Amino acid sequence: MTIAETQAPGPVELDPFAFHPGAASRIEGLGGAESAPTPEYVFHTPYVETALGRVTFHVRFHDLSAKSGTIMLRVHMLSLEPGSRSSMINSERIALNRLIQQGGEVSVSFEGFHNVVYALVAVLPGETDARASGVTVTLDRPADPSARRTQGAEAKGTAYGKTPLTPAPTLLSMSRPTLASPVSQLATTSQLREPPANDWMVRLRPKGEEGIEHWRKVYTLQVLRRYGMLEQGAVGLGFEPSPSGVPAALAAMHTRVCIAFPARPGHPVPAEKLLEDLRGRAPCDDDAFAQNVSARIASWRTIPDDLVNFDFLWSARANERLYSVAAAAKFVEDTMGCLRPGGLAVHTMSYDLAPGGRSTPSTDRVLLQQNDVERLSLVLVSRGHEVAQFKFEVKDCILADGANHGAARRTMVGLVARKARLPD
Repeated sequence: MTIAETQAPGPVELDPFAFHPGAASRIEGLGGAESAPTPEYVFHTPYVETALGRVTFHVRFHDLSAKSGTIMLRVHMLSLEPGSRSSMINSERIALNRLIQQGGEVSVSFEGFHNVVYALVAVLPGETDARASGVTVTLDRPADPSARRTQGAEAKGTAYGKTPLTPAPTLLSMSRPTLASPVSQLATTSQLREPPANDWMVRLRPKGEEGIEHWRKVYTLQVLRRYGMLEQGAVGLGFEPSPSGVPAALAAMHTRVCIAFPARPGHPVPAEKLLEDLRGRAPCDDDAFAQNVSARIASWRTIPDDLVNFDFLWSARANERLYSVAAAAKFVEDTMGCLRPGGLAVHTMSYDLAPGGRSTPSTDRVLLQQNDVERLSLVLVSRGHEVAQFKFEVKDCILADGANHGAARRTMVGLVARKARLPD
């Protein structure tokens, strides 16, 4: 059974006992009267297809009563490839007395991928006196039968970037940031004096005076190298507001990249022209560039569904291109869907060093502030992703030229995150 074959898009209610019809449940009053597959069995939904991206099973037990017991909800994933075995990809554990306080309602979320199906399994080990009159299981984002794709996000982790993000006891640090061991950090002059910066400058040969743009390019490339993504065979996605030398520098190292330039209403520029403008921005022979670099126009507000299965990605100035911190935060969250599990993202955005009004809503600000970086990091962590520690030492920061977006002192911040890996 697949939802795509039987249901229209939108939240759909699943039969909690379809996988083991007639089996008795560990919670009295539920299921049938036949022998259960295991003593702790509560329910097992059918395996169904889901939409891509974040998906949630919502469970509600009706008239639940219990003095003891803890229930565990497990999301199982099964590939549609012949001979595949199911694996648990997420779980939620909750004491029954707490569940009763919540009105019998609990949810568990996971990432939906292409060519796999999912089921929700509930078990209740140990002693319990639980009773209920019914249980409802709802899937919030089933597969859409009218939106079949030949390409979708695959449930296959990246083969690159095994270097873990540096473990840290706290999310924030006042330690001096370095380019040699980059994390989420502010742009500083001292980083451009380190040996890795000189190495990347040789590869990039950027024009103009040394400044913010030089830092964001060498920082992006150094993050990708430091965390093991610049290996032959890796495929990257770049959100560049305008042509730069980063794609050619990556192509020269035999790394394939697709550049997604933002749509410009009223001033369309063909992707072919933008691709040609990328050529020669950094030393790279013509054959390597032609084989490894592609370009397209894409909305940064609504990421196209086919931009998936990349090993790494980077972006530059999304907050300025999208005209608000709130839109940029959503962009960062959305682009995690472009990565394979375990893939790496590095974002560089303009940053306000002297915020005058923290009460200003993020929808009305363009420059990021410290609390914005903290909030976005916590959101990513809550989704199961890893985020590198944020070093927010403001001494020696590279200042952007002139006042802009209402800020007299602004620099650039880099954010590093790794998409949640699939379980072993």
